Amino acid sequence: MALRAPAETAAPEAGERRPVTVLFADLVGSSALAARLDPEDLRDLLLAYREAAAAAVTGQGGSLSQHQGDGILARFGFPVAREDDAERALRAALGIARAVAALRARLGLALEVRVAVHSGIVVVATLGHGVASEPGAMVGEVTTVAARLQHAAGPGEVWVSEATRRLAPRRFRFAPRGEVALAGLPRPVLAHRLEDELPPGLAAPGPAAAGPPLVGREDELRGLFSAWRDAEAGAGTAVMIEAEPGHGKTRLFEEFRARIGAAGEAAVVVACSAGDEASAFRPLIAWLSAAAALPPRAAPDEARGALAAWLGRHGLAGTEHAAPLAVLLHCATPAEAAEMEAAGRRRRRRGMAAFLAALRAGAGPGTALFVAEDIHWADDSTLAVLRLLADACAARDAAMLLLLTRRPEGHGLPGAAPLTFRLHPLDDAAARRLAAAAAPQGADPALLAGIIARAGGVPIFLVEAARDAQADCALPLTLRAGLTARLDALPEAKPLAQLAAVIGRSFRGDMIAALAETVGLPSARRPLRRLVEVGLMEPEGPPEAPTGYTFRHELMRDMAYETLLRSRRATLHLALARLLPERFADLVDQRPELLARHLAAGGAAAEAVAAYERAAARAMRAGAHGEAAGHFRAALEQVPKLPGPVRDAAEARLQVGLAAQITVARGNAVPEVGEAFATAHAAALRLDDRQLLLRTLRGLQTFHLVRGSVREGHAIGERIMALMEGERDGAALLQAHRPFGLGLLYLGRYREARQHLERVLALYDPARDEPHRFDYGSDPAVLARAHLGWAHWFEGDAAAAFAADAAAVAAARGLDHAHSLCFALAFRCALAQFAGRGDECLAAAGELGAVAAGHDFAYWSAWAAILEGWARARRGERAAGEAMLRRGLEDYRAMGAGLLLPYALALLASLVLGEEGGALLTEAERLAEAGGIAFSESTVAAARAALAP
Repeated sequence: MALRAPAETAAPEAGERRPVTVLFADLVGSSALAARLDPEDLRDLLLAYREAAAAAVTGQGGSLSQHQGDGILARFGFPVAREDDAERALRAALGIARAVAALRARLGLALEVRVAVHSGIVVVATLGHGVASEPGAMVGEVTTVAARLQHAAGPGEVWVSEATRRLAPRRFRFAPRGEVALAGLPRPVLAHRLEDELPPGLAAPGPAAAGPPLVGREDELRGLFSAWRDAEAGAGTAVMIEAEPGHGKTRLFEEFRARIGAAGEAAVVVACSAGDEASAFRPLIAWLSAAAALPPRAAPDEARGALAAWLGRHGLAGTEHAAPLAVLLHCATPAEAAEMEAAGRRRRRRGMAAFLAALRAGAGPGTALFVAEDIHWADDSTLAVLRLLADACAARDAAMLLLLTRRPEGHGLPGAAPLTFRLHPLDDAAARRLAAAAAPQGADPALLAGIIARAGGVPIFLVEAARDAQADCALPLTLRAGLTARLDALPEAKPLAQLAAVIGRSFRGDMIAALAETVGLPSARRPLRRLVEVGLMEPEGPPEAPTGYTFRHELMRDMAYETLLRSRRATLHLALARLLPERFADLVDQRPELLARHLAAGGAAAEAVAAYERAAARAMRAGAHGEAAGHFRAALEQVPKLPGPVRDAAEARLQVGLAAQITVARGNAVPEVGEAFATAHAAALRLDDRQLLLRTLRGLQTFHLVRGSVREGHAIGERIMALMEGERDGAALLQAHRPFGLGLLYLGRYREARQHLERVLALYDPARDEPHRFDYGSDPAVLARAHLGWAHWFEGDAAAAFAADAAAVAAARGLDHAHSLCFALAFRCALAQFAGRGDECLAAAGELGAVAAGHDFAYWSAWAAILEGWARARRGERAAGEAMLRRGLEDYRAMGAGLLLPYALALLASLVLGEEGGALLTEAERLAEAGGIAFSESTVAAARAALAP
């Protein structure tokens, strides 16, 4: 919950988010002691207790935060974090318990103490001003949990939360106490009683290698070698390594590449990063820019020369792939730019083909190795290219191997899943081997044992601990605590690391320098050099003059970012968003989604929405409809933050845009399309906006028609026609009559349908109505002619039917608009099937399938498979045709579509006959009756007649 908007200033807010371990101790029965003892004696007792407790806390490096009567609050992890803060707190807790026992024995009083320890994230800041200020105050649930947990402990006991126990699982002995309900807290806390500290375990130290060895991944490595041998023999494949962050995905690939020698060195490596999900082809653009040695921020002529040289060396100069690559790398000639602009919706498909060709050419001769890292961050277009590459690897005699990595929660490779190895945490033996190998010579065995106990088998934890030991730093409890300690040890570089984390994992040197200047930090050069020296970052570009930097691991960036207060993050994001258009306008033009992301994180919701809409428009022009939909979704997340007067209008506009992009990519019947139009319609009602009401009703009408709820779609159409009473706008009338006529066609009211569709053609103005192809997905005149073909057929006029069909396809070809052409071809192949013209059906379905596949139109691909399957079976390819029809039917159902189901089921029934055929026809009749789908009646009846004895 945001309680205040971020200021339009980059002045630093006081405080930060930090991991801390809190200790709370309280004397038992202090009120009874006060009643029994003289006040001076009670004072002496409390002073002795406080001094003993303070000695136990400060002796372990903690600090006393508060004295509350006979209660003591201590913290570990502020002002300076140590990576064993939780262990220190546990030792201090035991020390307090022992000190109070000693006081009891010395003074002869019934003196007991209760202690609790809990770990978590707090905000440490100065609260208040002047005499009321409280420097270094801790704000958060951690202190409350510790205080409440202390009340649950028995006299003389130390209780520890599960959060703290997990930080030191084997250095101390615990007795479980189960889940404990604590007053005022919404959730119970899993608690343990701390019994004692165990003697530290030992790990056999060994000489540190130049780099840590690969440990505990022998089975996976053997699997990679097996896949490599198969690839060398011409049986290529794709292999996925799936694991949580820090489990060694990249390290496994590094080891494999090193062991296969020259082929590993020549591997084509595509790295995806957080933030790439919204930018089409971003990882591939970065790979090709590096492969072609395009100078950073080079002028177009210089970049063009470098790209042309690379294309020439790899046999791609002068091919169809040169123009899309030049456009995507922003160095195209005017002719190349015009060529790709003319490609229209084919731009994305040409870009995919070009990158596939570039990847294969970049691999060089011999068995090719491709590596795609962190594809959970890949954009839809990059994933589509990787799918094509995986399919190429699996082709006959393909000497290629594709290796991929991903996190379990992110994107996977679309299509058939590749062979997948899942990395699990290392067992104790492997963890000990890795810790010993990664540590410097002479490392304390007890400290190594502590690493193993805390790391939970995650390799990166173990390696980071060893590096800290080498730098003479305390060892980490978790990577978060470890990074906090490392940043605390670099006070001059810590603010810059936090600033860099706001930009992202990778960032340009000139951008971090400009942002540092904007927010009032000193020169970035020395802090960056220091961060590289200690291993938190790696330089990019020439070593003598780096052009950018990268956090060595995404977790490092995450942890640096999370040390910032939310308010400070918002301030810095907004400062960067203000800087980007001023100093990096070229980057904003190429990636408006980058500006949008920082505006959103900075609290500038209205500007973020506008930037996301620009990003969506850019993606649409490139045919990247999945990315465009993603931009609309991101913009919609900002809508609740907009002021009331503009919120409904923005929501309606964005939902309509989202629905349009999903429709093109996945079809009208996808549930998200209906949800988007329904939400937009509710906003239109609140706005009382007639045009918007018509647009959203039109979307809902088509949604229900394609889902097979024809009666419901027709009812919405009747509402639209009522709203059009007295309308004189030809374009608006056209978009009312066309879907209304289509609904009538599906209902079997063919004469009425024809009248409305002929009205569409009379209203159509090619120049005025050109935008309809993009606003509604298809050209209305093409659609009306295609519909008329069916209407004439069902009225019994075959000649008029095929004339209208020919006009529809010709018009679509003349427009060079892929989606309109798919619509016309879909109706053509069905019309040919109605007429029993198998060869014509096969030709139309084949072309439909090719065009749909080339533009990722899933709906039309399914339609094509259904009709092509029928046509192939009719010409004698019975098994192949039936399999294709079944696959198309399954894909069609999977999209939520229902309109074609009765017809498709009848086609399948005509092939299988027998008992299954009867069941299929029964389902077809049920669906047709439920949805009011009449056009399929003749096909169902013919199949039913064929089943009759």
